[in-house]
Amino acid sequence: MAKRIVTKIGDIFCVEIDGEHKRYFQYIANDWHQLNSSTIRVFKSSYPLDSKPSMDEIVSDEVEFYSHTVLKFGIQDGLWQKVGKSSDVGCLDSIIFRSYQEWFPDDTPVGWYIWHLGDVDSHYIGKKLGDYSSISEYGSVFPPAWVVDRIKYGKWLCKMPY
Repeated sequence: MAKRIVTKIGDIFCVEIDGEHKRYFQYIANDWHQLNSSTIRVFKSSYPLDSKPSMDEIVSDEVEFYSHTVLKFGIQDGLWQKVGKSSDVGCLDSIIFRSYQEWFPDDTPVGWYIWHLGDVDSHYIGKKLGDYSSISEYGSVFPPAWVVDRIKYGKWLCKMPY
């Protein structure tokens, strides 16, 4: 029987990025707006594979990006490993996600929508993203391999529709 995978908010995970270095991310919340998916924050610093930074050191690092993903699949596929936990999950109120909607079943306008982590409803901001392009993240639930690619290469390798 397969081992049950248990993840909890605050868990910290490690991703090997090039055979010599590793990076970390933390599971910080579930986002009801995106299928109750796991929301993570990915830290900027890279460490040699043999280093063992403390959990406090890891979570005090600058955040590079936030994303939604499925933690269980990343663990099952060997893309990341749980290495610790911290109750410090940062300030969740300032996290903004975005999506572009082209089709709705009613009279809802076409264009960009944003939501703060934890919001149930999104808010229409118009056909142009404007200032939100630099302060929001794509709100899709990304496959674990795509998240690892962004950690390794600093950008989404998949083509975003907008």
